[in-house]
Amino acid sequence: MIRVALLDDHPAVITGLTRLLEHTPDISVLASASDEVALARALGARRPDVLIVDYDVARGDALALCRRIKARRDPVRVLIYSAYASPGLAIAARVSRADGVVDKADPATTLVDAIRRIAEGDTVIPDVSHDDLAAASSRLDGADRPFLAMLLDGEPLDAIAETLRSDERDVARRTVRLVARLRPQLVADEWPRSSSFST
Repeated sequence: MIRVALLDDHPAVITGLTRLLEHTPDISVLASASDEVALARALGARRPDVLIVDYDVARGDALALCRRIKARRDPVRVLIYSAYASPGLAIAARVSRADGVVDKADPATTLVDAIRRIAEGDTVIPDVSHDDLAAASSRLDGADRPFLAMLLDGEPLDAIAETLRSDERDVARRTVRLVARLRPQLVADEWPRSSSFST
């Protein structure tokens, strides 16, 4: 049984996801909440296999949460579920060490398949074209481009710190700044598509 936890500040999404996953024989929902503190309380001592977290472009906190989780020993697998899925989010999610990104407009079967694959250890983040990567890189300083390449290659922070002759705290701070530059920004013509679970 794959145990999941849901973190989303839209009650309709939480309700829809819970109903969907309750009818999926190999997945169970341990807890759901609209914020991290409430989710931690609802989980108690239980540990999910996969955390499904909403990415809200206005807050951008899913990426920060993902980085914090992935800095722990034996971290939970993290799937970012977003109405803002884009090449920019895919790049930022990889840098933040997310295990998956699924668009809220995708069919429910896509989400269920991603949960299963992530629970098995796969990474389910859409491929990014060379042009999209070049566009993202153009927002960075020249010194940050090799750093981005190391992060996208999955280099551990301690290995990056050694390569850069720095320490892990500095690399972690630099990663935060990099993700802030890479993450999708909300503009008037990029309002999210409606979710398949919205009312």
